[in-house]
Amino acid sequence: MFARRSGLLPVDAEDVTQEFLIYLLDRGWLKKADPARGSFRALLLTLLRNFLANDRRQRRAEKRGGNAYIISLNTNEGEADIAALPSAGTDPASAYERSWAQCVLESALARQAEEQSNPAEAARFVALRPFLSAPPGVGEYERIAERLGLTRAQVAKAAHTLTRRFGELVRAEVAATLENPADTDAELRRLVEALA
Repeated sequence: MFARRSGLLPVDAEDVTQEFLIYLLDRGWLKKADPARGSFRALLLTLLRNFLANDRRQRRAEKRGGNAYIISLNTNEGEADIAALPSAGTDPASAYERSWAQCVLESALARQAEEQSNPAEAARFVALRPFLSAPPGVGEYERIAERLGLTRAQVAKAAHTLTRRFGELVRAEVAATLENPADTDAELRRLVEALA
């Protein structure tokens, strides 16, 4: 996504992404990652920026062949994601951070959906899921209460419980990506900033 948002055409972005992955593996960058020097995401972003800058300077006449090997990537999903993003004025780094934040939220949401152990809980979760990211409108709790056979107070309590649990799961998702758990709050702030 970063390569595409940097202005490369889809086929060129695919080539550069494949070359970048080979570069990462060949140079052992993944083994050199040091949490004390920053997040893994920041390392990847810096390496990719530098790689793209070097690639622009060293445009090769032959993009494929020689000692290069091809890693097949399915880029259709990535292209669909890029098409859904606002195109004007979005910095590639900001788009990358936003994409990361959305992946964290989607993963936490999937985990929360899996936690619903019976059909009644699953139905309540589906009905209340929109309120994990936005407050309810006038009368929405009442409509859900009627549909689920609950009182408004039960719906409000369930929404509060789901929202609190969602926050815990987001925190756990972020913490799982860090070497030092003390960095969790700072990463959560970056997640909020990326989504703002």
